[in-house]
Amino acid sequence: MDRLFILPFDHRSTFTTNLLGFEYPPKAAAQKKAVKEMKQVVFDAFLLAHNQYEHSEDMAILVDEEFGTSILKEAKDQLIPLIVSVEKSGQLFFQFEYGNAFGSHIKKWDPTYAKALVRFDAKQKQGNEIQNKRLKRLNDFCKTNDQKWLIEPLMTGKGSQFEQMKTGIKQMRKARIDPDVWKVEGLSKPKQWQELYKLAKSDIVVLGRGASKEQVEKWIIAAAKSGVVSGFAIGRTIFFSTLEKLRDKKITRKQAVETIAKNYLSFIRLWERNE
Repeated sequence: MDRLFILPFDHRSTFTTNLLGFEYPPKAAAQKKAVKEMKQVVFDAFLLAHNQYEHSEDMAILVDEEFGTSILKEAKDQLIPLIVSVEKSGQLFFQFEYGNAFGSHIKKWDPTYAKALVRFDAKQKQGNEIQNKRLKRLNDFCKTNDQKWLIEPLMTGKGSQFEQMKTGIKQMRKARIDPDVWKVEGLSKPKQWQELYKLAKSDIVVLGRGASKEQVEKWIIAAAKSGVVSGFAIGRTIFFSTLEKLRDKKITRKQAVETIAKNYLSFIRLWERNE
């Protein structure tokens, strides 16, 4: 089981609406430029951490094509493990960002993983069936083209998150959706991770979902201790508050890069202490 420490910043409305205060998708060129500049700060922080970590081969970025083209090119040039999102932002059910041309966009970047974010509610039977057909299409394309892919199922239904996860994974696997990595929400007990791993039958990483540092640390400790989770994909918890300070001119760009790199490495070290 290879370790995988992902710094995801493929968020779109998070950067536009939540951070910079304008609607997604941005219409003005200056707004698009502002998003790209903020994403470049996160990538520069990744590069700083990458240079400081002795097992940098375990580190990867997740970024979108819409605002991250220059980052994608630079990461490719530096042979950095790269994950590219393929979903349209903010949809109730999974849709391809580039419609029927999704395959050509994946081939264009030849990422380590293609990534699909989905929302799952067991009660949305018809919507889940439509979503699973689209995911199966992505699954089959990736298998045919020797392309690894990663799925990020967010649980939106009521009740136990753990039970929702188990139901969602069972239904997707029954629909013959077989990703190489499951990027799933945090669980607080190692035994829960072990049970989930038996259902997923492939690698798992824990996501942060913008939770507090203290909460994410608890999830990381449980995941690392489980012996079955490969790593994490933590984004907003690492960079968002720092970007807010940069936006408000409370810190310099250099300070922002250094802080984000430090936050990222702190979660990696926490993982190492508990695996």
